[in-house]
Amino acid sequence: MGIGKRICEIRKKCGMTQDELANKLFVSDKTVSSWESERTEPSLDIVTNISEILETPISYLIYGTDSKMDIETEIKIRLSEIEYNCLKEKLDKIAEFKSDSRQVDTYYQPTNKSFLKEGNEDVLDWLRIGIRGNKKILNYKHWYQNKYCDEYEVTIDDEDNLDKIFKILDLEVIAVVDKRRLRYMYQDKYEISLDSVLELGYFVEIEVKNYDLGPREEYDKLIEVVKAFNLNMKNIDKRGYPYHLIYKSKKSI
Repeated sequence: MGIGKRICEIRKKCGMTQDELANKLFVSDKTVSSWESERTEPSLDIVTNISEILETPISYLIYGTDSKMDIETEIKIRLSEIEYNCLKEKLDKIAEFKSDSRQVDTYYQPTNKSFLKEGNEDVLDWLRIGIRGNKKILNYKHWYQNKYCDEYEVTIDDEDNLDKIFKILDLEVIAVVDKRRLRYMYQDKYEISLDSVLELGYFVEIEVKNYDLGPREEYDKLIEVVKAFNLNMKNIDKRGYPYHLIYKSKKSI
């Protein structure tokens, strides 16, 4: 199945006609038809727009099901200390404990781009360096409606050169997230992480690790897991730790 067939597949699942998709892309329905019949292919810019409209990772549209390793589907929820301790007690009984670690993540952005905009609830891009034991990992995420994201990461073996590259690209540090993470595996499918974040408090993050369905369907199943643990859906965090740290620092000024 090529990119055109995948566009057709996702468009139909979204209940959208070729004409409706064409209108959103400011192209003709004949152009969409040409893509879906694979007579022609959309440009990368158009594919980016399609991924946003159809809420589908770019990696899936371009590469297909083999790209699932680059897709992340997760939910993060803020907890009170009591909720954190109760959930830990429950997980200790029904889930497989994996690790207890300290993680320090440094987040970057271009100096000419405002990360924290008034009323902005959907931060779509993360670029971070994470410390995991004695390793440093460069990670990039692009989110889709805060439900799932494209994710790419590489191990850093030359930090000095990376600093030089960041300076050339005019990137600056916007936040440093320091947390203790307790990690569990649940039902051989979901990784559940309990985070105690310096200056922010307690959170739980539940991530799909084994995909049986598409990312949107897996997200729906993930919601069922959240409900099964009696977690408060009103406390789903859609902004992320860096946003909260930046917002907190701006309020204190």
